[in-house]
This record gives sequence, structure tokens and C-alpha cells, in this order.
Amino acid sequence: TPAIDAADPEQTIWNTLQTAIGNAYGTAGLMGNLYAESALKPGNLQNTGNNALGMTDEQFVAAVDSGEYSADKLIHDGYGMGLAQWTYYTRKQALLNFVKAAGKSIGDLETQLAFLLQEIKGYTSVWNALTTAASVREASDVVLKKYECPADQSEAVQVRRAGYGQKYYDKYAAASTTKPAQPAAPSTPQPTVCPYKVRVRI
Repeated sequence: TPAIDAADPEQTIWNTLQTAIGNAYGTAGLMGNLYAESALKPGNLQNTGNNALGMTDEQFVAAVDSGEYSADKLIHDGYGMGLAQWTYYTRKQALLNFVKAAGKSIGDLETQLAFLLQEIKGYTSVWNALTTAASVREASDVVLKKYECPADQSEAVQVRRAGYGQKYYDKYAAASTTKPAQPAAPSTPQPTVCPYKVRVRI
């Protein structure tokens, strides 16, 4: 298990995802999308939520953890939150259940990464693409179109997100050899639709 270094969350995210995915192109493509969604901050609340609730990200996390902001509110408020900006109510319910079972904060990085990996493995075509991608762009586009599913999936957005991913690849993987793995057998049924998120993000 990769070490969790609170002082370097970016390195922690790379290590955790790369250990699971085993393909630096896939890891970088996923990280670029997470950066576009949340700036890699597990406590990130969608900006419209910050404004509407009058809370900072830190205040929101504390309110959820204490129960002041109820589970029902969290699940149904329609605001994206966390590394992947989970928005749709079934996904937020699953995240909350996972966090509670772990006895952790809703904004805990390690727990969100574990949930992210569990969830994304259920999207078999996405997971296979991450483990076998031969470029950052290939992996990034699959995450964008089949996992994150923002309203804007234009070429400009594809290029921008792949560019974020390329920076992580250059920083963490350029010196190492990437050997794409063979596709994994499906562990859970693959959803037939994009996982319900239509907010406009960068």
C-alpha cells in the first residue's frame, strides 16, 4: 500500500492510482481529469455550492462530518464534491456509505481514492482503457466521456484535460517504463450509461 503523505497529496494520488492501474498513461489520464474536476482536493465543493451555502470547503466537510449538514441534504443537494466531483445522488450515497464504513471524514484523501478505484472498476470499459492505454490522451478521453461526463466534451476540453494529464505523466512517469497490462475480466456489471453528471466543468 502506498504511503499517504499529507504534505504531498499529489504524490499520494499518483502512487495510489498507479499501484492499482499499473499503467502510467492511464494513471496520468485519470489524474488530469480529477485535476480538472477538483484541483485534486478531496474536500472540494462545487463553487456554486460554496456560494449558495455560504461555506468554505473546510466548513462544508466539517458540517457533513458532524451531521450538521445531513446525509439526506448531501445526497440530494445536486452539488459536485470530492476528487471526482460526485454529483448524482446514487453515487454520493455510495460515497457516504463507504466513508462511514471506514470511519473517516468525507474529505479524507485515502478513503476517497479507495472509493474512486472501487467505483471506476465497475465501468469495465473505462478500467480496461486505463490499464491498457498507449497514450495519456487515449486514457483521458475515455475518463472524460465515460466516467466524468461533463456537459462540455468538446475537442478543446479533451485537449485541455489530456494536457493536465501529460504534466503528471512528465513529472512522475517519464523516467519509468510503462507497459500496458492486459484487460481485466469484468468484476462487476458495467453501467450502460454515463454516470449521471451534466455540470459544466473545465
